[in-house]
Amino acid sequence: MNDATKSFPPPCPAPDTCYAYLVRHGATPASAAHPVIMQGRHMDTALSAIGERQATETGQFLSTRQIDAVYTSPMLRARQTAERVCQPHGLSATPIPDLIEADLGTWEGLSWDEIKRHDADSYQRFVERPDLYGYGGGESITQVCDRALPAIKNLLSDNVGRVIAVVTHRIVIRSCVAQLLGLPLAEARRLSPSTCGLTLLRFRRDELEVTTFNAVFHLSAW
Repeated sequence: MNDATKSFPPPCPAPDTCYAYLVRHGATPASAAHPVIMQGRHMDTALSAIGERQATETGQFLSTRQIDAVYTSPMLRARQTAERVCQPHGLSATPIPDLIEADLGTWEGLSWDEIKRHDADSYQRFVERPDLYGYGGGESITQVCDRALPAIKNLLSDNVGRVIAVVTHRIVIRSCVAQLLGLPLAEARRLSPSTCGLTLLRFRRDELEVTTFNAVFHLSAW
């Protein structure tokens, strides 16, 4: 057993249990920019070179583990990441529309500094209560959670006795994990899933819980 396996032992589901690797997609030019560029559902960009490497390393790590099905956001960066997870297992990823990234409204393609300069009032409201006020007139954290978490729960309940991978986005993961951990959604932005970070979910007897959040030991860069 290698060090990575010791740190993150492979789940072995009982007949009444499903495990899901919740995977954030690999890095893109926007996510790796300095400063970071806001990238939601309207910037359908491909992975960067670093993101390609992260996705490959994630696929390699999961290649020796049980993966029975792969689901993905329909966005290109997520689908490219999902392909790396699928390849060693001979699978094809199923797109799930509700796993798409948040609608960032007028903030799409801007840095946080640009948003603070050009939309200061909306920025302040959002920072104080992201659960109530959306990104640039787009979705709020609550709205993202309300569409994405039921979709994730349905995938796990439909795959009892199996292990699945679900490839999605930063805001989707942080909102769903905050809800599952019992954190107020107003504080969800404290959770910062890394590109190609792995979060493990367990569904058993109609209960869904987080067992591991944002493991990145399998990556050479993030």
